[in-house]
Amino acid sequence: MANLLLPVDFSANARNAAEHAIRLFGPEGNTFHLVHAYLDPNMMDASLPSMNEALREAALEGMKELVADLHGRPGLERAELRTEVRIGMLPTVLADLVDELSPRCIAMGTQGASGLSATLFGSNTADVIQRSTVPVLAIPEEAVYRPPARIILADDGGAIKPGTLDLLLDIARWSRSEIKIVRVLEEGADPEQTQLTSSYDDLLGAVPHSHHVMSADNVTTVINDLADQSDADLVVMVHRHLGFFNSLFHTSATKRLVMHSHVPLLVLEQ
Repeated sequence: MANLLLPVDFSANARNAAEHAIRLFGPEGNTFHLVHAYLDPNMMDASLPSMNEALREAALEGMKELVADLHGRPGLERAELRTEVRIGMLPTVLADLVDELSPRCIAMGTQGASGLSATLFGSNTADVIQRSTVPVLAIPEEAVYRPPARIILADDGGAIKPGTLDLLLDIARWSRSEIKIVRVLEEGADPEQTQLTSSYDDLLGAVPHSHHVMSADNVTTVINDLADQSDADLVVMVHRHLGFFNSLFHTSATKRLVMHSHVPLLVLEQ
C-alpha cells in the first residue's frame, strides 16, 4: 500500500486533479491524503485578532464535503481518503508530510488561466516541483482522465539511477502504455551524431518504447508541441538538479512548463 499526497484548495480544478490522481494510481490499495495548507493573514500583526481557528474550521468543513464528493463519483466509492489541514506555506507543509508519510507521489492541479489565479497556482506547483524529494504529478485544469496509452519521456542524455523510473514503470505496465523517449538537444547540435541507445533501454525492459531526437532552443515549447502532436496522455521528465534540463526547474521556467501544458506532467526526482 502506498501513500499519495493530494494538495487541494477546494476549487473545481483541485477536485478534478484529485479524481485524476485516484483513477491513475487506483482507488484500492492506496491511501490518498487530501492536504490543505492555509495561512492566517493576521498572524504578523499582533493588533489584529487571529483568524486561525475560523480558517481551520472552514477547511475542515471543506474537507468533509470534498471527501463526500469524491466518494460519490463512480468508481471512487472505496478509495481510502484521509485529510490533513495544516497552517503554513504549501511547499513546507508538503515537505513535512513527505518526512512523516514517505509518499510515493504528490499530485496536484495546475491552472492555465491568466492573471492572479494563474500566478499563484503556477507558483505553488513550481515551488513544490523544485523542492520535492518525491515525484510530482502536475495535472492541468482541463485534463480529462484516460489511461495513459501514450507517454512522452523527455531525455537529456544523463545517466538514470536505479529506482528513478519505478513509478513510471508501474504506470506504463498497468496502463499498457507505449513510451516515446525524446532526446532534446541544445539548438545547433547535430541529431545525426547522437547515440539513440541509452540506459532507458535496460530500465524499461519489455515496456514498448522508441527513441527520437530533436533540437530546440526552447525545451518547454518543443515538449508541449510534441505532446499535442502525439496526442500524448502524460509527459515525464527527470529532475536531476544538474544538466541541460535543470533550467526548466527554476521558478519562472517551471511555471511556464506546467501552466502551458494541456497534458499531465510527471516529474521524477533523482
